[in-house]
Amino acid sequence: MTDAELDARLGELLVSSKALDAARVDTARVYQQARGGTLAGAVLSLSLATDKVVRMLLEEITGIKTVDPSLMTVYPDFLDRVNTLVPAQVWLAMLAFPAQMEVNRLHVCMLNPTDARYRRALESLSGCQVVPLLATEPAVTAALTKHYAASMQGQPLRHVGEASLQVAEAAYHAAIGAPFAACVDAAAAFANRTRDSLGSGAQGLELLAREPVIIRLVHQMIARSVEAGASDIHVEPSEGRLRVRARVDGALRVLHDLPPSVILGVGARLKAMADVPLTAAATPIDARIGYDLVWGRPVDLRFSLVPSISGEKVVMRVLDRARQRRDLRDLGVDEETRALLEEASDLPNGLLLVTGPTGSGKSSTLYALLDRLNTEDECILTAEDPVESRILGVTQVQCDAEELTYAMALKSFLRQDPDVIMVGEVRDAETADIALKAALTGHLVLSSLHTNDAAGAVLRLLNMGLESFIVASSLRLVVAQRLVRRLCKECRTTTEIDVRTHPLTAPYERLHHHGRATIHEPRGCPACGGAGYRGRTGIFEVLRMSAAIEDMVMRRASVSEIRLQAYRDGMRTLREAALAKVLLGETSLAEVLEHTVAVDMPDAVPA
Repeated sequence: MTDAELDARLGELLVSSKALDAARVDTARVYQQARGGTLAGAVLSLSLATDKVVRMLLEEITGIKTVDPSLMTVYPDFLDRVNTLVPAQVWLAMLAFPAQMEVNRLHVCMLNPTDARYRRALESLSGCQVVPLLATEPAVTAALTKHYAASMQGQPLRHVGEASLQVAEAAYHAAIGAPFAACVDAAAAFANRTRDSLGSGAQGLELLAREPVIIRLVHQMIARSVEAGASDIHVEPSEGRLRVRARVDGALRVLHDLPPSVILGVGARLKAMADVPLTAAATPIDARIGYDLVWGRPVDLRFSLVPSISGEKVVMRVLDRARQRRDLRDLGVDEETRALLEEASDLPNGLLLVTGPTGSGKSSTLYALLDRLNTEDECILTAEDPVESRILGVTQVQCDAEELTYAMALKSFLRQDPDVIMVGEVRDAETADIALKAALTGHLVLSSLHTNDAAGAVLRLLNMGLESFIVASSLRLVVAQRLVRRLCKECRTTTEIDVRTHPLTAPYERLHHHGRATIHEPRGCPACGGAGYRGRTGIFEVLRMSAAIEDMVMRRASVSEIRLQAYRDGMRTLREAALAKVLLGETSLAEVLEHTVAVDMPDAVPA
């Protein structure tokens, strides 16, 4: 709740509990308006109610036990460490006081711990998970005056509420914008200085993980990668360096080469953030970093650690926690493909599959379809591993390989009166069987599958041991997709080709009407970081289950036969779809060659 909402609720409780009458509450409000601050602070300053009563009512409103930071024993070295992460002016502006610091948790006394904006601001600044504590305004003011007198420079403390977020934001950008080399040098110097005294035991690793210069280095490394648009961050140790790479627009880029002295500290810090044991891992570890590290970007990081002969490699997948609703057009879906997808998703039942390798945008397509279907009169349930984005109005279930499998979740879903079911992935025969039968019994089922093309998905289902008549009757549409990089419009170059004779476009007669066409190639400029590309777009191959293809499924025809029939029915192959994007000026021939393969269909007669 906001500061105003907290004050309003406190005023109501003061009257309803008979601690004060309405007139005295009004007196406190007038005093509050004149001097600023909180209603609780005004009541206590005027001695209208006891500290015990005010604290009890605040605890009832917030559900958080109050503490008094002015009575805490706080050591100067602790404040020095905390102030390295969160500048003193931020504590003073927020009227917040740091109480305790664990390996990755910072306990903070706050006037309004229920307003998540203050917590998120402190997490983005400190790089640590913030545990908010409740304290009254006089108690926090007394603690700050006692320990931060030098920073106050004789100025009285004043509660500025939401305006303090601007102070915190400025401090965040100053910290993240500081020279990265300075962070590396400070961390390396600390590591070299303490190498012999700390060692590599659990206690030494804990001290490394909570050291401010290590925290700042890792925090800046992650924040800069996320703000650069990274989908994955790779931290890879070797004998002579610690390499940090980020996948941006589908391509890995080396961001930093760090000295070997920081390997131990960076690894310990990343493990602390993921809340896993700091000691050397003997087996792979999967975890999650789920607090706000980047200002204004509510993202989670899916943490994966693999021990290797060179050390522990960590990869963090960036997951957008507050994904904006996206239309299929935003994903690069052309009008013809969009019409087919919308037609299939409007059906009352059936299975719609999205296929492709990892990182090809399958989840984005499924989420875009869910956004379209998400209305007040539809019951939508999803089973995901992990839940990558949260959708308001949709019941999303987190699955895993042991305690709650996709098959277990699907069985429960069928008793929840759903209209639409989304299964993150068809991984096994049991999940496939339940999904297909659900599609047969009046439910629209969306899911993904790992196959190279649309026709291959049909054979994959049959090879799972499913009855051919169930596959033929349930499957409505298969979409194979890839992501290709968009050309940077600031620097792309132009060239001309004859579509009818060029070796890449000549096999596709449906493209020949372009004749001589102008296409574009990458060059590189400061706007795109020298890559020649900015962002990505999708290419799609859509197989619609026609009567002819259903007959082929029933007699278990080969993939090449099904693909040929789909092409005759009007399907565009992935390569053809990618070449269409080239002719529109969106991507390059190099991207076509990298992400698609030519499919020989000499007997095809395109529709």
